[in-house]
Amino acid sequence: MKQSLVRLDRIASEMNAWLLAIAIGLGMLDMTVLVAKCLPVLPPLPAASSDAPAAQPPAHSPPASSAARS
Repeated sequence: MKQSLVRLDRIASEMNAWLLAIAIGLGMLDMTVLVAKCLPVLPPLPAASSDAPAAQPPAHSPPASSAARS
């Protein structure tokens, strides 16, 4: 038993921190996919009809320059 604990301790001390970070990241990715698969599917967005005019952003006037104020 003691031998296996010493061996496990030696392996853990030599573990690369980057490998640990990658393992944690992959675990979080797995959890994210699991949660996404458990959620219900969102309804499709309504399609824009061809009869309605396209929405245009409002026109903005250029800011007044400081020379025009004097």
